[in-house]
Amino acid sequence: WLKIWANSCSRGRFGSSSLEDGHKMPLQSAHVFASHIGHTGKTTLSFQMSSYYAAQHPDCSVLVMDLSEEGDLTKRFLGGVDAAAKKVDELFGGVFRLMTAADKRSSGLTSWLWADSFNVMDHAVKLVDHNPAMPPNIFLISSGAWPRTESPMSDEVRRNVAQRIRENLERSAMSWKLFCDTDGDRRPSPYTMLAYSLCPLAIVPLHLNKGDLDRTETMLGVMHDLRQRGEIQTQVLFVVWNFVKALKDEKMDYLGMQLPFTPTKVCLDILDSCNRRLYKNSQELEGLFVHASASEVDFVKTSTTILRQLADNVLKPSEELGLPVVQMVNRLTESGKKTMKFQSGDVAYDAKGETIENVMNGIKDLEDKFEAMSLEARADGGAAGRGGYGGR
Repeated sequence: WLKIWANSCSRGRFGSSSLEDGHKMPLQSAHVFASHIGHTGKTTLSFQMSSYYAAQHPDCSVLVMDLSEEGDLTKRFLGGVDAAAKKVDELFGGVFRLMTAADKRSSGLTSWLWADSFNVMDHAVKLVDHNPAMPPNIFLISSGAWPRTESPMSDEVRRNVAQRIRENLERSAMSWKLFCDTDGDRRPSPYTMLAYSLCPLAIVPLHLNKGDLDRTETMLGVMHDLRQRGEIQTQVLFVVWNFVKALKDEKMDYLGMQLPFTPTKVCLDILDSCNRRLYKNSQELEGLFVHASASEVDFVKTSTTILRQLADNVLKPSEELGLPVVQMVNRLTESGKKTMKFQSGDVAYDAKGETIENVMNGIKDLEDKFEAMSLEARADGGAAGRGGYGGR
């Protein structure tokens, strides 16, 4: 997992609307990072996990849709806030332009949205062209980097756009993985609803505390209600208990799960309490969780994971410079040094190699869980097993 970026597997010019009928490959999977609370780690996980996934799967093209209002994920992908500020007018607002064009359709199947020439990649940015720290097989569509005041998207437009995007990716000559980042809105915004329409599986990051869980129960109830009304098919793949404090850097077994660190006793006590409550929610909100196991222990194993509080002297420069942690590890390995230095504006950071690798281990453990649970979801059948694309 320390390998250097591999070459992209693209066969021909990326973004071409032409299809190679003999090599059509489906949209492999689509995941939304969702939480109706701000600052739970949605954008951080979107940035780190999509970058890591792209690095580990050079044969797969990764499309990330930044559906948040302020475009925080976009800024990280383009090299951090300072670097991205120079590129706002040129690159931001792909989703906004896509939606505007969809709203200007004439009627029915003769509209822009359903035209044969439609290509979702016309609205995407190849990130390595703007940030050399990114792998060559990752692409971005952004909603913009400033508040929007346009009218809410109608359900019809949302469903049509989502369907067209999925069909476009599934008919591509390449294999695709889709990630969507969303806002922490109390009720799902039109763009969050678009993410739900695109993605059958949700990853829900939370602070490990009862307050965050209490507020998230409202979100889970809203998602369940939307599912009951047939507006979305999205299910919760797993909850990430985020910002967990480490007692020591030693592996620990927790309910049969191997953690790459040992949490403090207080965190373990809170974890037990929150997991009991989350399991109760899963039983009451029928069908919302992909792995609504009969037993509490099995549910915790399949529907939750734990991420330690990541070191600021690694995470901050990673986000401020648009430098994914996996690339930090690659550069550290290539240099043969035991420490790394980062300069972000007038702020200097120093990080030991061991600290960087501890952060990478946390992300890798999360990615391993993500891939294992995604495979199980597809094997289980149902809406999630079919990729969630059988309906709306």
